[in-house]
Amino acid sequence: MSTAVVQKNSSRGEHRSYHLGFARWPAGTTALAFEIWLALAVAYYVAFVLELNSAAGVGTGLLILVGPTQGMVLSKAIYRIAGTLFGALIALILTSLFSQDRTMLIAVFSVYMACLVALATLLRDFRAYGCILAGYTVALISIADVDAPTATFTAMLDRVAVILLAVLVLAFVSAILVTAESARSLQSKLRLATKDIVAMALATLDQRVPPDPSQCVAMSARLMPLRSEIGFATPELLDGWARAKGARSALLGLFEAISAIQAMGLGLRNMSAASSTVDNAISIVRASIVARSPEKRLVEIDALTQQALDAGALSIDEAYVLDRCKFMIEVFSDVRDGLLSNRVGRLPRRSVSLPVHQDYIAAVLNGLRVGLAVGIVGLLAVLSGLPGANEMILGTIVFVSLGSVLHDPLAMGRAALLMTPAVIITGAIYDFLIFPNISDYPLFIISLAPVVTMTCWLIKTGKGPMGIFYGVQSISLLSPANVQTLDPTTFVDTAAFLVAGSVCIFFSLLLIVPVDPALRRLRLALAVGRTLRRALADEDRLNQPKASLLYDRLSQFSSWQHGEAVTPARRNVMRRLSDLGNLSVTVRRSWRALDQARIAIDPAVDAKARQILPTLSRTEILDLSRTYLTAATGLERPSKRLDLVHAAAALYGTAVLTTSELRLLRHLRLLSYPF
Repeated sequence: MSTAVVQKNSSRGEHRSYHLGFARWPAGTTALAFEIWLALAVAYYVAFVLELNSAAGVGTGLLILVGPTQGMVLSKAIYRIAGTLFGALIALILTSLFSQDRTMLIAVFSVYMACLVALATLLRDFRAYGCILAGYTVALISIADVDAPTATFTAMLDRVAVILLAVLVLAFVSAILVTAESARSLQSKLRLATKDIVAMALATLDQRVPPDPSQCVAMSARLMPLRSEIGFATPELLDGWARAKGARSALLGLFEAISAIQAMGLGLRNMSAASSTVDNAISIVRASIVARSPEKRLVEIDALTQQALDAGALSIDEAYVLDRCKFMIEVFSDVRDGLLSNRVGRLPRRSVSLPVHQDYIAAVLNGLRVGLAVGIVGLLAVLSGLPGANEMILGTIVFVSLGSVLHDPLAMGRAALLMTPAVIITGAIYDFLIFPNISDYPLFIISLAPVVTMTCWLIKTGKGPMGIFYGVQSISLLSPANVQTLDPTTFVDTAAFLVAGSVCIFFSLLLIVPVDPALRRLRLALAVGRTLRRALADEDRLNQPKASLLYDRLSQFSSWQHGEAVTPARRNVMRRLSDLGNLSVTVRRSWRALDQARIAIDPAVDAKARQILPTLSRTEILDLSRTYLTAATGLERPSKRLDLVHAAAALYGTAVLTTSELRLLRHLRLLSYPF
């Protein structure tokens, strides 16, 4: 749910839509609606033939699984099965412990649900959905049958049977009607992103200044959703696991390319004088990053470096640019290799992960919100003494949990308020006008097509929470069965509890532990500072942070500004956060470079470098970089000379970034001068 609705960063071909009067009809809506409707027809037919007691749950289960692409459907289905089975097991345990004790059952369940939502916040994607499902499956089994514990086991079997039926039918229909849609979309988006980042690199080489930080943040925000799409595309093809490894390698390479472009622009801007060596290196880089095999040009950069060292004419700023030229070629080599691996289905040269920022405080707050909401609504339901109040509890549990893992939790609350009238009107039309005049299954299933179409249209137009709420609650209110009976009293009671549940959902998300964007941004900024502190202390030196972590934080920081105008002050904040993040990466690079150059340098110089680097003393670090470069000039072994040049360049980059953010580093108390 948290990613099925994030479809705004598609390629141009996927943005085509058709306008019908005032409404926009996105391309692919008809195909998606037909796919879901066909799966609904098959699933209901099988459920009615098997005479399942929870046959109505087939429809809600299918509509919860709706996703714009086949891979999303399959990924959600896998985690839905796992979540259902785990939740069914917990339901049996809780029912046996708190038989016919509503108060204790709801209290324990509130804590259980809070823990699952906190975990789901950290997991993201459809893993988060499976985690939440493991929670509200307990509600559907234990709380719904709290007064009839002997029926819990039967309810559990019915629930599992209905979920498995919905998942298998939808997966079968998706496999027949759609072929590797997510995989093709992922390949297209990776190629387009690579093309745009190459253009950014060429512009930086031409203008010789780093790109605007807001441009880099916008690119990272465009790339981050592809991390989820890799998971969507994996189950579509037999060799999807190998293609996924290639996509992850390419995606990490694109993040590294953004950092490399910024470092290259910084080095070119700080050049003290024109240099033919640098001009030749730029020509090599320009040719290599647009080639299919950039790594073939690495030897030319090494030859340029060796030639300048032999001539004794390599300055520290030239050494930095040459080192960044080499790194940029290596990065684009990894990108090209990953793209090829993703396209043909072979393993890439490297196997990488894409770590992202985890906001543990937000996870705890989301869990606390859900726990309090479930406890309060459950207490009200217990005090009311009405058997139908279980419906109010179930709706609150499901949609408050799903809303809590969204980027904007209140979007689900607004969807509940806005779509409840539409759900009730839909239910009244079907129960009082359509179903009484239908006696055959074909007419029954055809009559459900408008509900499915409306759900798919809302999802395709970017209104995922509204689409999911409308579809699930409409089918739940209709409760199709083998023998459809009309009971106006039951309908009115159910509609009343639906309204009460929607109000509870909205106010739970609005008032209980509301999300504060300013605090979210503050925690992201503090996380950047903590990463820099760990880098200075050389913590976790064997597990180096990936560039995806930095750019996930920057893109999240930008998104929590809620589309506000980009003022000079906000642009300055983004620049500073970007500089701090790049400084932490540069410090990590310096530690690794010192390790590589340890054999070729005087032990006293190595010891001094390791003592000075954590202090961020820019003057002494700059002097050390020149010392390493001078030592490289005096060596004859090419590999050791290049190691020393790399160490000199890394130290120089640390000194330059420290100088650019001197005031902020002093304010954060990250500067220390022991000498």
